[in-house]
Amino acid sequence: MPSEIGPTVPNCIPPARRALLCQWICVLLLALFHSASARAQGPAPLTDPPDLPDAPRVPNNTVAEAENASPPPWQPYVPAAADASPQVPNQPGQSHWWTPATFDPDAKPDPGYTKHYQWRGLIWQSVEFNIIENGFRVSSDSVMRDTLAHRPFWHDWLASTKQFNMRRWNDGDDFIVNYVGHPMQGAVAAFIEIQNSPTDRRLQWGDPGYGKSRFKGFLWAVVYSTHSEISPAGEAGVGNEGGFTYPTNCLYQSFDWPTGICHPDTQYTNNTGWVDFIITPTVGMVWVTAEDVIDRYITRPMVLRHPTRFWPLVVRSGLSPSRSFANMMRWKVPWYRDYEQPIQQPNRVYWFPSKEVAQYRALPDVQVAPFWSSFRIAANTPSCFNCRETVIGGGLQTTLKIHDWLGFDTAVSYHPNASPLPSDRAGGNMLAAFFGLSASKQWHYYALHFAMRPGMVAFSQAYLRSPVVYTVLGSPPRVGTTGGNADGLPYPGVTDANGTPNEPPLGAIHHFAWDWQLAADYRLTQRIGFRIGLEDAVVRYRTAKVDEPGIGSPPIVSWLSKEQFINRGGFVLQLGPVFNF
Repeated sequence: MPSEIGPTVPNCIPPARRALLCQWICVLLLALFHSASARAQGPAPLTDPPDLPDAPRVPNNTVAEAENASPPPWQPYVPAAADASPQVPNQPGQSHWWTPATFDPDAKPDPGYTKHYQWRGLIWQSVEFNIIENGFRVSSDSVMRDTLAHRPFWHDWLASTKQFNMRRWNDGDDFIVNYVGHPMQGAVAAFIEIQNSPTDRRLQWGDPGYGKSRFKGFLWAVVYSTHSEISPAGEAGVGNEGGFTYPTNCLYQSFDWPTGICHPDTQYTNNTGWVDFIITPTVGMVWVTAEDVIDRYITRPMVLRHPTRFWPLVVRSGLSPSRSFANMMRWKVPWYRDYEQPIQQPNRVYWFPSKEVAQYRALPDVQVAPFWSSFRIAANTPSCFNCRETVIGGGLQTTLKIHDWLGFDTAVSYHPNASPLPSDRAGGNMLAAFFGLSASKQWHYYALHFAMRPGMVAFSQAYLRSPVVYTVLGSPPRVGTTGGNADGLPYPGVTDANGTPNEPPLGAIHHFAWDWQLAADYRLTQRIGFRIGLEDAVVRYRTAKVDEPGIGSPPIVSWLSKEQFINRGGFVLQLGPVFNF
């Protein structure tokens, strides 16, 4: 059990920095391993590959067609009748949707075939895994949802990392979480690294190079486990691990519950320690090795004995849960195995673009869309204070293509005199700026765009602090939080209940915001079109409610911010032309 935590924890920043340093060293080692392997193998040959029994022969091709063109579609290798044998079980008989067209369980990497390591796949699949993990944690923890919605994210993340207690082993979680759940997380991260290497993903237990391939997976598991503990997208950022203490054996796991609910002898923790940093990658690699051994000696023979049955594939997926989950991160079925797939032919050199490449290059690389917009947001007018108002303005949206369907998207708009009167939320002119990613699908005349963009909403003349909330004497007393009503109460902050001026200073304020956009284009010509877009912008406002200062009374303490925020959404309509380049 973890030791009790007092109101302060000794400075543990050096161990946290050493964990970050270890993470970067593992990333550099992983990059050096893959770059050294690529240099050692050399370029892909233009002639036939070595005479391997399980490798399809690549025809000799000396005609160069186009530079940077995609190779012709790969046709599945179908052996001649003389090559058919019981060792290739799925060749004869009826094909099923769960079995590949060709099944070569003994296929090995072609030493003459070289392909670059798929760094893009490694990053994207790891991001998918992280999103699923955080989605599960947020959906099952009400305290976590409250801190994400109503607390300052970056302040609380930094405060949480500063309180990591690296002088102990256990972090307060139970055995299942620390020694089963976290090792599975490390195994999934390792398999994600392995499946993005063209050669390592085809290796089985006992093959030459197996140990080196799994060691590279271990390096990425170290990187991912460190990130999942201390990064903004990890447990320190999403959930504020380390930022507050809670009882280990009490249902009220919050930092603001009334004292006396838990037993006096209950021990408290802030959910930090060495256990997750060490157990996740190390025991995770034991899990990887165990799944590889089971796959080699149990599930693979089972699949070979029953090539047309579905249940062996289900058993294979269940006995290799980490690999099955990693397969789903690359949109493969859980029982997918790379060594059962035909070996791809080597890349060739081309001189003239193919039709596909020419068509791809004809798509717009840059889109520029000036627009008129109506933004519904909280504003202040003489007739209504902090009410939703539709403000009119204009701006510019740009999209830079990253992939054939993915782009980097920006949208900046300006709305003059959006809020005539000031408050702690709005005042003066409004500037909205969002930066994120967009997915696009284009047809001949039409196109669809979906964008997710974080950003900010800024006002030029607003209160820099929340006005003082005062009580108007009467029977019963009333709190003067709004103005311009029938009773003639003044606006908050202008005067107090006795008529004394109490107006906060004016200046520029910024609110964090998220924006989701769905837009449709109608193409008038190849370069010019018209766009209509609908958006939902969620703005995060600071409130006047502030918790009591200090960190609390031991053992219930919290280093998180005392400020509280609210989130308010508003619809945005965007109209204007779009220019394709």
